[in-house]
Amino acid sequence: MSLDDLVVSTEKIDTVYVTKLQGNLNNFTAEKCIKSVTNSLKHGSVILDLEELNMVTTQGIVAFKTLNEEAFLQKHKIILINLPLSVRQAFLMAGVRNLFPIANNEEAAFKMASRPSR
Repeated sequence: MSLDDLVVSTEKIDTVYVTKLQGNLNNFTAEKCIKSVTNSLKHGSVILDLEELNMVTTQGIVAFKTLNEEAFLQKHKIILINLPLSVRQAFLMAGVRNLFPIANNEEAAFKMASRPSR
């Protein structure tokens, strides 16, 4: 997989969308990620599975901030699961904390997603 590859796959389970990101989130792939997740947010909350996300650059952090704003506007939640160490480090280096709730597993994420928003 090259630096400009990001595979975004989404599955709807009840009223929640589970989106898996595989590859790299950078200036080449950020728009693809934003469009896909924003489309799902129009219909319900999103669980973002980041287990196979290899790298997040500064532009990837900007994409996450954009998604946070979009979730607020759509009155739905984005819950993160399976954060690799590299993604956690990218968030820390960017000074990003508490942008999204982080669940320990998919079951916990579904419980969080089913609670009323804000």
